[in-house]
Amino acid sequence: MATDVTDYISSLTGSDRLRIEEIYSAARALAPDAVEGYTYGVPALLYKGKGLLAVVRTKKHIGIYPFGNLAELASEVAAAGLDTTKGSIHLKDGQTLPVDLLGAFIRRRMEQIDRTGR
Repeated sequence: MATDVTDYISSLTGSDRLRIEEIYSAARALAPDAVEGYTYGVPALLYKGKGLLAVVRTKKHIGIYPFGNLAELASEVAAAGLDTTKGSIHLKDGQTLPVDLLGAFIRRRMEQIDRTGR
């Protein structure tokens, strides 16, 4: 299994690779202090050692895991027409994650980590 984001992306092929690479690239631009790591069993971007964002391919969709704050932006996620579970967003083929929504997740999670240390 890949141990960090770069290795994980390198293991993917086709449109999944491109879509996941684009999300991580946008996240890195929004959080330049984030580093690659591994948390909750998946490669992820970490901020101050805490999970910031993970994006992985599952059997049915691309799963986006915005650690710590999905419920806070539930209405925005719904307005974007994206499926969710308690802690993840599901991108089906052809769907994209709006950059402004990704930015909201990144900013809120970084603020949460800065404020609470968790």
